[in-house]
Amino acid sequence: MLTVACDAKGNAAVEPFIAAAHQQHPSVIDQQLLVAELYDTRNVPAAFWIDESGRIVRAADPIYAQRRNRETGEVAINTEYLDAVRDWVAKGRGSAFVMDASRLDTRLPELEFDDVTAAAHFHLGTYLAQHGEAAEALVYFKRAHALRPENWTYKRQAWSFGDIERDYGTTFQEAVKDPASGPFYPPLDLTD
Repeated sequence: MLTVACDAKGNAAVEPFIAAAHQQHPSVIDQQLLVAELYDTRNVPAAFWIDESGRIVRAADPIYAQRRNRETGEVAINTEYLDAVRDWVAKGRGSAFVMDASRLDTRLPELEFDDVTAAAHFHLGTYLAQHGEAAEALVYFKRAHALRPENWTYKRQAWSFGDIERDYGTTFQEAVKDPASGPFYPPLDLTD
């Protein structure tokens, strides 16, 4: 198990969460969001299964192993997903939960020109925001969002540098309901 925290604000933004989790596995911080871009991770969390030979056998599952209800504090364990992981550990490539090549292709699509252009705009916006040029950064963030409205990673990162209502004329709840943005978390599909 390895976790990768993709956050443009780097260690200061991520380390408190890693420490609070008391993890028993390594975590790395990807301040450049390279993992998100290379593997088309449009929101977090996204789980990837990688076998012993380094091959991805399942990609981009929008999953939490456990989830806490913010109102009640109750923690729910996602036993369905954990059982699927256990099945894969026991059966390897014979597990019904391993994705075939065509299914992996839908989860790991080839980068298109708009993906690369959106990434360039996002990174320029991030650089400008980190160097105190908020107004200029906003132009590039908005362009990245226009090119890839379904990329929640870009949105969440950009919003963290400013004020979503003032800068983007929306709220987080409204943005989640916007059909152009696609699902915030697509439904988990454990069928074969």
